[in-house]
Amino acid sequence: MATVLRAVLRPFRWLPSRPRPATEMPFRARSDGVGLLYPHHIPTSPLQKALLAAGSAAMALYNPYRHDMVAVLGETTGHRTLKVLRDQMRRDPEGAQILQERPRISTSTLDLGKLQSLPEGSLGREYLRFLDVNVSFQLLCTQSPDRTGE
Repeated sequence: MATVLRAVLRPFRWLPSRPRPATEMPFRARSDGVGLLYPHHIPTSPLQKALLAAGSAAMALYNPYRHDMVAVLGETTGHRTLKVLRDQMRRDPEGAQILQERPRISTSTLDLGKLQSLPEGSLGREYLRFLDVNVSFQLLCTQSPDRTGE
């Protein structure tokens, strides 16, 4: 899909975009004038983001079970919201500590018994329910930080 999208949006490369430092990015990203956020990031211009947002919104409304389209919509439109959230966390002492320490959630840091004892509807209880439904507990327990890339 990314290849088709690049081919469709290639004529719009001439649109202006913000230049980024070229020292840490490959030639492909430098030629487009945008930076990489992570190793396999596909840089997009503002017009490309708008087209992706509109297309993914239409598809997500048409078929809400297309979680990939919901994710694309969030990724293309959520930049300002993430900045606001980050700024709110920086102003709060506990949020600032979390941003500074950047803790990882793993089975060694989770107290599953405590999560089970939390009231129904609380964040911790719902997180435990999410793990029960979506994650194999045996897989979580057998993974070490070396194998997960942490």
